[in-house]
Amino acid sequence: MRPTSLARPERGFTLLEVLAAFVVFALTMASLMQVFGGGLRDAQLADEYARAVMIAQSRLAEATATEALKEATASGTEGPFAWEVATAAYDERLEDPAADRSRDLNLRVRLLRIDSRVAWRAADGRDRVVSLATLALASKP
Repeated sequence: MRPTSLARPERGFTLLEVLAAFVVFALTMASLMQVFGGGLRDAQLADEYARAVMIAQSRLAEATATEALKEATASGTEGPFAWEVATAAYDERLEDPAADRSRDLNLRVRLLRIDSRVAWRAADGRDRVVSLATLALASKP
């Protein structure tokens, strides 16, 4: 018969080790969820900006497609987006105060500035705005 040896204690994790591993796992998962959640919010905001730019561009195209451009303002909504298009006489002096206004050259056309503005409340709760502008030729009144 073989001599009996001292009983070896079973190897395993203590309760303290299991709790520490669970805490590390929970903290890691929480930080990963924040990273992925932030990425999803950024993707949604990028989608909202893309939709707002498309609305602004389509309103600019619609405003310049008319045969007789005139000074006017129009507004409306498309879903959560509120848009406004304003057409006004272009004054070069607003961009360059040193511009010579006497250079009218007696042309039969004039420049109109068309501004397209789209505003909405973003998914993050902040008010956002996209503005586009272009210049177009119109006949003088």
